[in-house]
Amino acid sequence: MGAYIRDVLDYAVRPGEGAFGYKGPKQPHALQAYLAHDFAYASGWDDLQDVLRAKGYELAERGDGLILQTTEGERLCKVSQIGQPDAALMKQFGAPFRGHAHTYLAQKSVGQATLTF
Repeated sequence: MGAYIRDVLDYAVRPGEGAFGYKGPKQPHALQAYLAHDFAYASGWDDLQDVLRAKGYELAERGDGLILQTTEGERLCKVSQIGQPDAALMKQFGAPFRGHAHTYLAQKSVGQATLTF
């Protein structure tokens, strides 16, 4: 029931999305609550990116970690600041973030001796 209500509310705010851009939360504490369901139920990196982009956000590599930014490129926070550590996401999806330059982090987090990209 909760997921249904979230979906209905999410759909209700979408009409302003088109020409005006999405005006969702930008503070880490609000983002954590707003996106928790999306992170928890994503089936992989591509699925997560698709769901985030539908809401006006996306993941991007920054340094040796990942950040959350708007689809326009405005940096919002590290994913760890919203309760989604990079290592935990790599374990959840069983693979590193697509194209991430620091493959040693993926090997350490996923626990595989060799990873192919």
